[in-house]
Amino acid sequence: MRWSVSEKDLEGVTPQKARDLVTRCFFEAQKETLAEAKKKLGSAPTDTELRENVLRMVKMAFKETGGDFDSPTKDSLMRAIDVLARKAASWGTPPEIINHHKGEIEKILKRL
Repeated sequence: MRWSVSEKDLEGVTPQKARDLVTRCFFEAQKETLAEAKKKLGSAPTDTELRENVLRMVKMAFKETGGDFDSPTKDSLMRAIDVLARKAASWGTPPEIINHHKGEIEKILKRL
């Protein structure tokens, strides 16, 4: 699934809003992959469970890079995004999907 940031989303971007948009982007890009993985393990996850999983992954990406999820900076966001892109690639997400979403995130980061 390809997610695109809207002009409305880009209004008044703060580091926290950027973090939330990155989380939303990662959810939209990976929800099908995550749902399939859960199904293979015998469970049918709800949208809420998938969102919670994605939020944990984003928090872990910040932690792995020494960033603070609750007080993100442009630099910590960029480092977390790199971790998330590597994870997505390791799950078999096609490069064109990853590159599309990285491009959308660049639009967000340019507003910071």
